[in-house]
Amino acid sequence: MSQGYPLPRGINRIFAVLAIGLVSIAKPSAAHNPIFTPGPHLVYGGGLEVAAGYTRDRTSGNGEREIEQEGEFGFEYGLTPDWTAEIDLPFVDKDFGLGDSSGLGDIVLRSRYRFVRLSTPGVQRSAAVLGQIKLPTGDDDSNPRLGSGSTDFLGGLLYGHESRRWYYNLAARYRLNTEGGGGLEKGDRQFLDIVGGVRPFLTGYLEPDAVVFLELNWENAGRDTLNGVDVANTGGWELFLSPGIFATYRNMALRTGVQIPIAQGLKGKPAESDYRFKFEIKYTF
Repeated sequence: MSQGYPLPRGINRIFAVLAIGLVSIAKPSAAHNPIFTPGPHLVYGGGLEVAAGYTRDRTSGNGEREIEQEGEFGFEYGLTPDWTAEIDLPFVDKDFGLGDSSGLGDIVLRSRYRFVRLSTPGVQRSAAVLGQIKLPTGDDDSNPRLGSGSTDFLGGLLYGHESRRWYYNLAARYRLNTEGGGGLEKGDRQFLDIVGGVRPFLTGYLEPDAVVFLELNWENAGRDTLNGVDVANTGGWELFLSPGIFATYRNMALRTGVQIPIAQGLKGKPAESDYRFKFEIKYTF
């Protein structure tokens, strides 16, 4: 057997850079979106991601207490490496003290297109646009209503910075609500999100992986109207501090977090948010 010759130092460096770059692109656990903020990370072209989740929101105040629970099934398909089609199927249970109802909620159709992807060894910066339609599939005659009875539209701009250790995300969204059943029209909503994340432990390619996120989520709503007249105790803004964790093992992912209100400027005396909890399991084929 002949003895091999060592590669020149420059060639070694080139191979090292290529290897790190391939790992940063190919490793499924290397890129995570935050828990409550939509991000630009997409399932790969031709890939299918299936998700099952549970959320619980509670509001109280002004003599009211409202608990909304939701079991949701989601599907995301990679039309291309930079374009996805998504659908969310929610099953809702609402308990508003004097009444409760459960059943299918409003189905959401969503698409994201990533128009920027800059990859360097160990770092990826990307930006995407988001488009979403909420369909009036939930029963708006029940008490409380399971759906808004309206077809609503949302658009947004998403940015993400992902490295082996640190994550940063920004998102801005606007939701246009239309008139629903009974002449009720929910106020349009605006969302701004700032997120930081850290991977506490740098694990190997096939090892379990986790990223801890801390989000600031700001939401502002216009007044609801009923047959063109403003509805009292509606509208205003809320700011949430939202810790969460995204853990992965190969094709399986788990993410969970809680939104805690830290400031608000609501109009009138509506029920205020106490907390919002989310848990989700994902699998990528």
